[in-house]
Amino acid sequence: MSASEIPPVGRKVIPNNVHGVFMQKTSLLILSLILMLPGCKSNVRDSSPSLLNDGIQLGQNKVTVDAQHAKVIMKASGATFPVEFSIRRATDPDQRMDVQGTVADTGRGKVFGWIAKLNETVHSATLKHFPQLEAQADADQSFEVLGYASGESIGSLYRCGPLRSTFTPERSKVYLVEFQFVGDRCEQHVYDVTQSQTRIPVVSVSGL
Repeated sequence: MSASEIPPVGRKVIPNNVHGVFMQKTSLLILSLILMLPGCKSNVRDSSPSLLNDGIQLGQNKVTVDAQHAKVIMKASGATFPVEFSIRRATDPDQRMDVQGTVADTGRGKVFGWIAKLNETVHSATLKHFPQLEAQADADQSFEVLGYASGESIGSLYRCGPLRSTFTPERSKVYLVEFQFVGDRCEQHVYDVTQSQTRIPVVSVSGL
C-alpha cells in the first residue's frame, strides 16, 4: 500500500457506496416532506386574504346584493379572540370547505370610536383580522358556514368550535352569521338583517 492510500490516523473512512446510500435516503426524505406540505390542509380550500397575495388592506372586501344573490356577513362578538370562518355552497364544484379569513371583535360600540378604528386598522393591515367578512350566496341554494375560535390570553390557549350553521338564503337579502362568546362557551347564530335595524333569527338546518 502506498503512502497516498494509507488513511489518516484518527479519521474514519466512509466507503463511497455508504455515502451514496445516505445521500439517496436524505433526498427521498426531503422529497417526501415537500410532497406532504401541500396536503396538510388538503381537506379545505383557502381563499382567505394574505399579506403576500393581497398586500396591506385597511378593510375587508365588500360584496353587493343583486336579484340573483344574497349577501352573508360573518362576524364575532363578546370577546377579542380571532374567529376563522369557512363556507361551502351547494353549487360549488369543489365541496371542500373554503376558508374566507379571520375576524376579530375590536370593540366597536364598546370603546371610544377612535380606539376601535385604530384596532381595526392594525388588525386588518397586519394580522388580516377584519371586523367582518362578506360572501355572496346563491339564492335558494344551501349555504354552510363554519366558525372556529382560537387565541391566547394571559398565557393560556383558548379554543372553541368549530360551530356549523346551514341555511338557504333568499334572493336580494342580507344575512349575518355571528359567532358569539357567551361566558366560557361559544354559540353561532344566523340572522336576517336585510332591514339594518332588525335581526330576524334564521333556523339552521342539517349540513350539506
